[in-house]
Amino acid sequence: MGTHNNMKKIFFILFFTFFIFGKAFAATANGEPTQYQVTMKKVELCTDLACTSPYVVGERDMDADIASVTAGADVGSFAPTTGIPPGIVYTHLRVTISRTFTITASISVGEGLCRTDGGDNANATQMTVGASSGAAVAESMYLVNAGGYGPSDGTRDGDVDAADNDIDIDYSSPSSAKTMTVSGDNAVMVYELTAPYQKTLRAPVIKVKFDTSAAVGVENTACAMYINEPSVTISLQ
Repeated sequence: MGTHNNMKKIFFILFFTFFIFGKAFAATANGEPTQYQVTMKKVELCTDLACTSPYVVGERDMDADIASVTAGADVGSFAPTTGIPPGIVYTHLRVTISRTFTITASISVGEGLCRTDGGDNANATQMTVGASSGAAVAESMYLVNAGGYGPSDGTRDGDVDAADNDIDIDYSSPSSAKTMTVSGDNAVMVYELTAPYQKTLRAPVIKVKFDTSAAVGVENTACAMYINEPSVTISLQ
């Protein structure tokens, strides 16, 4: 009887120790990718946040690696600005992009690294599951639906809930854009210009600055990797 009780105690201690240490080693981090390629689809100028009467600057598919040193110039040349009507004050820019990104990243998290491994396992309800070893390889990552994602497999398992241990994805309060919506194949962001713009005699140049230093998130239980919003500053000069 005493031996049986001792075994139960040992089992409980081992289980408790495993549970505590398992929690302690789980970690999340954000990091900078070496490649963060987006497909731009549409750029519009707006006179207000709601974009009630937008002017379409350009509409076409164009790939741009916004982690590169030429990103601002590449995006700024998306379409000519000569047709912008004069006399109208624009305050915001609305951008439509594809939800599929091409990303190469190796992110430090906890005591290790998680890397993109060239797989193709992501979709609207499934985060990319990377690798903890090997070289980082370019991978198609998907801007997943809002909700809670299980750290063990990166699969959506419910709504956003700060009380659980899920990885929560929420687009209701973006950090750089003023609004962000994700649906279908696209994501739409509205950015406030650094200053209101009204066209004069000369066509403007769209100046864009990106900061991708925290543009990829990762949770190290299974190397679930997800896309974060980059910091974006836009002006018309």
